Amino acid sequence: MTATYRALALSALLVVSLIGFAAAPAAASHDGDAADCDFPLTVTDDTGTEVTLDGEAETVVALDAASAQTFWEVGASEKVIGMPVRPYTEYLEGSEERTDVLTDDGSGVDVETVIELDADLVVAPNYTPDATIQQLRDANQTVYRSPLEESFEAIYQKTELYGHFAGNCEQGAQTAEETRNEVETIREAVADEESPSVLYYFFGFTAGSETFIGDIIETAGGSNVAAEVGITGFEQISDESIVEQNPDWVVTTDNQGAINTSREAFQNTAAVQNDQVLTVDANLVSQAAPRVVEPLRAMAEAFHPEAFAEETETEAMTETATDTETETQTDTDGDGAGFGVAVAVGALLGAVFLVRRR
Repeated sequence: MTATYRALALSALLVVSLIGFAAAPAAASHDGDAADCDFPLTVTDDTGTEVTLDGEAETVVALDAASAQTFWEVGASEKVIGMPVRPYTEYLEGSEERTDVLTDDGSGVDVETVIELDADLVVAPNYTPDATIQQLRDANQTVYRSPLEESFEAIYQKTELYGHFAGNCEQGAQTAEETRNEVETIREAVADEESPSVLYYFFGFTAGSETFIGDIIETAGGSNVAAEVGITGFEQISDESIVEQNPDWVVTTDNQGAINTSREAFQNTAAVQNDQVLTVDANLVSQAAPRVVEPLRAMAEAFHPEAFAEETETEAMTETATDTETETQTDTDGDGAGFGVAVAVGALLGAVFLVRRR
């Protein structure tokens, strides 16, 4: 492993360990319905502190990638003036124009930079140390530390709340609902399928119960072997456990070096022997935010391709019908033939859908 990839692995392990050993979150409460966009807004954060905004936040500092993504998804990206400006946030359009709020090595928050930005609101992840939160509050910064996200439900709630913070309640609620609908559609598609055993593996760590990655695996129709052996949060998993559990699938990330399937422990698993190792986007699967539905769908389609075959066939038929209708409408010679073909195609599709419903 080169020095660059070794540094990447160490950074990844640091972040995972911070998440894994974070204190159990206090129940954050939200006074009132986020969709009504009323201010002042008072919420109780993960530290047990009541945080009040007198009006919508015009400037925001997001101390983690997941929070930044959430503000992008609720249409408030222009309000984010500070965030981690790192390779794992490059996918957020315009992120490189923001101020980086992490230390040079990326292991902590650059408190002085955050204070200088003097945003209306600072949003911090659960694993931000109490001392850092207190430093910011002592400097008169309004800080909200979010609870640890353990499920999709926490992501929906965070999305609505961050929309409210930014005064974009309608889009926050809409994004949360669209995310929920996509998740439930996938959950229903695989509900009657047998659950293969699945191991999530990332630089020696796995995701057990009480993690949103574990929730992704189960929602995608898999059985999380880490949770079944009693692992909670993010913990290291031994080669012996991997051999003993013999997962049907191994899910890993696209970070180079995240997994070495040539190791004996993996070579003996059904997952490797049957070529069932799935690689997902490291950024999206590790950031508890709306775009997590993308690795969710990738897992569900890999574990249960038969459950999505009909959906793919229907989409292909719809696209073909649309293309045919467009061609016939642009190739008219006054005899009404184009209109007749379009109607015929529409009738055929209607008949197909009717038969499928029966």
